[in-house]
Amino acid sequence: MSERCVHLIGADAVRSAGHAMRSAADRMQSAAANMERAFESHQRFLEDWLSRFEQIMERKNG
Repeated sequence: MSERCVHLIGADAVRSAGHAMRSAADRMQSAAANMERAFESHQRFLEDWLSRFEQIMERKNG
């Protein structure tokens, strides 16, 4: 019995689309992680600013 190869029409396109989707998902995950770090940094900045502001107001009113 000889081996037969079956080539599915569009299989290469589907494979290529899968790789493109995986690449896009990786980039989106990286962007989300970058945004998370930026938000955490911004939160630390605002908490520090608020703490200093509260200290100034306490000295002024105290």
